[in-house]
Formats: sequence, structure tokens, C-alpha cells
Amino acid sequence: MRKTLISSILLISITWLISGCSATNGTITATKKAPTRVTNFLTRDIEKKLNHCKELEGSNIYAEVAPNGILLTGTTITEKQKYLASAIANSLVKKGTVINRIAVIKPKAKQTIPMKTKK
Repeated sequence: MRKTLISSILLISITWLISGCSATNGTITATKKAPTRVTNFLTRDIEKKLNHCKELEGSNIYAEVAPNGILLTGTTITEKQKYLASAIANSLVKKGTVINRIAVIKPKAKQTIPMKTKK
């Protein structure tokens, strides 16, 4: 009986390890690997310039190698930031093109409730 129990626990543990599941908070969830980005020295330089630009505060932009150049992805708050990021990347790219797939996501406006005035 004891051997059977230990064998069953061992078999279940090995199955979880092989299938790539992880236990958190008492629940079992399948783990997903993050998609890998193809980067090189040029993409790191572009990201470094973008991160140091004060006009791009609030944006989240990534550069990766594309078949014919550099692919920009991520989010910005304004259209101006989107085009500025593209201009910065274009200034660093010598061969190929810059593909701009940056999404503009405007922050939600805070709802203000008008105060009631006494009549």
C-alpha cells in the first residue's frame, strides 16, 4: 500500500514537471513562455535613446529585428510620441526600414462630479 502511494505521488509529480504546469495558491495553471524578441546592438541602442527621451514619458516602446529593418512595437499616449519614436529609430537605422506598429492608447479621463450649489 505504501509503495503504491509513493509511486502514485512520484508519477503525478513527474507528469506535472514534464507538462510544464506550476502550482500557485493551490491552483494548477499551465505556464506560458513569453514570446522571444530578436534583438541586436542596434535595437538596444534604439531602445536606450527612446528611454532617455523626456518627450516619450509614459510610453512603452520596444525595438526588434524585422526581415527588412527594425520593428517598433508598444504603446504611447499621443500620436506625437508615436511619430517621434519613429523619427528617433530612423535616425539610427542605416540600412532597411523602420516599421512602426506602436499603438496610441489615450489615458481614461477622470470623471468629475459637479458639486451641488445652494440656491
